[in-house]
This record gives sequence, structure tokens and C-alpha cells, in this order.
Amino acid sequence: RATLWYDDHPCPLIGRVSMDLLTVDVTDLDFDPEALTILGPKQSVDQLADRAGTIGYEILTSLGNRYSRQSVTG
Repeated sequence: RATLWYDDHPCPLIGRVSMDLLTVDVTDLDFDPEALTILGPKQSVDQLADRAGTIGYEILTSLGNRYSRQSVTG
């Protein structure tokens, strides 16, 4: 039930999450993106946690080292 994002384009998660492998529907894009955003301006950690049936803390602490992270201060 999660959504990943490429700019303003939603890309729904399809199938099951297996370890750290995701299958995402990018049919509506005209190309295969190099990266998608799962947490950011379009989807907060708490919104993702609600969709996953858990809490934000569990989402953040389960992220592995292979994910790209960017901190934004405002």
C-alpha cells in the first residue's frame, strides 16, 4: 500500500517487500528512473508507517546502510 515518488509522479509499490527488495509500478513514467523517493515531501515517515501498519520509529530504525539519505534543514 506504499507509494514511492519520482518528482510529482506517484509510483505504487506492488507485490511484497522481500528483505530490502521492492517491486514498484513505473508504468506511467516514460523511462526507467535511477532512483525513487519513499520518504520525503510527498510522504512522511508517519504516513508510510500508517500504511505499513506500524510506527515511524520502526520504519526509521529498520532502514539499512544501502539507502541514500539526504538531510534537509529549513
